[in-house]
Amino acid sequence: MGIEKWGWKENPFTLKIEPELFTGYEEQVAAIRRHIESKHKIALLTGNTGSGKTTLLKWLEMSDHNTSKLYISKPPQKPEDFIQIFTDIYGLGFMDRLLHRTPTLWTLPTYINKKLNGSHLLFLIDEAHETSRDVLEWLRVLVDQINSVSLIVAGLPALESNIKQSLETFDQRITTRIALTALSESETKELLKKRIESVGGSGITPFSDSTVAAMYQRTGGFPREVLKLADKLVADAIEKGQDTIDAQNLTDYREFEPAPVLEEPVVAFAPKPPSESQIANLPRKQRQLLETLAKTDWLTPTALVDQVSGSYASRGHAIRSINNILHRLMLEGYVQRESKGKAFMYALTPKVRTLFVTA
Repeated sequence: MGIEKWGWKENPFTLKIEPELFTGYEEQVAAIRRHIESKHKIALLTGNTGSGKTTLLKWLEMSDHNTSKLYISKPPQKPEDFIQIFTDIYGLGFMDRLLHRTPTLWTLPTYINKKLNGSHLLFLIDEAHETSRDVLEWLRVLVDQINSVSLIVAGLPALESNIKQSLETFDQRITTRIALTALSESETKELLKKRIESVGGSGITPFSDSTVAAMYQRTGGFPREVLKLADKLVADAIEKGQDTIDAQNLTDYREFEPAPVLEEPVVAFAPKPPSESQIANLPRKQRQLLETLAKTDWLTPTALVDQVSGSYASRGHAIRSINNILHRLMLEGYVQRESKGKAFMYALTPKVRTLFVTA
């Protein structure tokens, strides 16, 4: 007997975007709501892969804000693509079509303002780390000149540092900065409950409160990892013919760790080789990782957790934190990486290794 014994019509823990089931991040959601209701121009939404950025954007798209909405799942690759995006949405007049007249980048704000006719536009752009500096700069120009628009740009954490380093004018326009990190324990429970009830189940059955608490400790409340662990535990319970999932099921999965983010972002801003003074001024944890890699090259994030000091809520939290730091160091030119099986291994870049040797 499978999932039907719990009254489920289908597996609630399949990894798919379900904006109607968006859960948690109350402070971040409140900040975005204030941004939209105040009609501020630019908000930056960052978070690691699987933190819920896309689900949140899609939830905003289907929300009841009194505004027009435009969601773009991937940013354009060149500024001129904005023309096609907006003319596809708003269309062209009869004479414009007859004479094959379309807006240019310079006349596009006037065209948009005319089409909006005083209404407010909520403009949502996902995966913004995959586009170029030129596209982001033109996006800033468009937003400056559209009369009433709230832009929410979402991407991996490296997007914010890239904007700070290379697009000062864009960075100065950002009114609201939101980071999605992890759910609280109560939000983790609510995520499981919403998923289960959406397929016909009841509450958090077959999980107990203590099991959910243990799952939270194991995953750190990171949404994608919560769903992946829940899926594994359900499959294990079905295989064993169990009606409930308890702490023993988690013990059987003691090897479970948050998976590294294998998706490689397309980085539009090539990092400059860091200098000795930049290394000296790095935050303590970043410097500590570099010093460890200077002694032993090609380590996994898990191996690095065992060699660096730090206080974390759980091993899952530690691995995720080290992963985040390594990604930032890689994007800024301090470390390099290679894949080995399902894991990444990290080493210093040749330039940085030279600096550590001569220090």
